Amino acid sequence: MVKFATAVSLIALTMAPAALGKNCKGSLMYCGRGLLNKGNYYDQIIEALQGSGQPTDSAHVNNSLFFCKSDGNIIFQAFCQTSGCINGGADHSDYC
Repeated sequence: MVKFATAVSLIALTMAPAALGKNCKGSLMYCGRGLLNKGNYYDQIIEALQGSGQPTDSAHVNNSLFFCKSDGNIIFQAFCQTSGCINGGADHSDYC
């Protein structure tokens, strides 16, 4: 039984960093395409766009700006229509 518990603990430890790495970082703004590269945010992006009365076409999915809450959920902020959504770099917010 101890070997099984140890194996489960090791698996959990090796998976934890991967799971954490796929979440957006709370308090930062992200372009939709950045969220899609980070993890499985497509459904959340669609929900956030619909909840704000925005279209859900690929331009809006990729070039909208979303605020990342501390729990990993996102909130639509703006559609970056003019110059597109710009990656702000690691540990910096993206912007229009």
